[in-house]
Amino acid sequence: MPGYKIVLITLLLLFSCSEKENSTTTPDAESFFKVYSTFLQLSRADSIMTDKSVLMDSALSLHGMEAAVFDSTLAYFERHPDVFLEAFEKFDAALRTDSTKN
Repeated sequence: MPGYKIVLITLLLLFSCSEKENSTTTPDAESFFKVYSTFLQLSRADSIMTDKSVLMDSALSLHGMEAAVFDSTLAYFERHPDVFLEAFEKFDAALRTDSTKN
């Protein structure tokens, strides 16, 4: 029975540490949307059916964003859809403005 308590305590500590890490990560909406937009462009241009994770890694690298920050921003948006919508609207408006300049 003592081994059971050690495993339980260890799991609780791991979960509490991971929650703190995620809650202190500030979502980077601007980079998130840039990375996702680049990922979509790479996917559309991909004629050899490259593994999607390779395309995502390329998009992350192009924008200097770590996968963990991208993932935590996505998780944040999933928990706060109103924040996602607001951030997306800003990104979309900026994208439309940039496309009319060309």
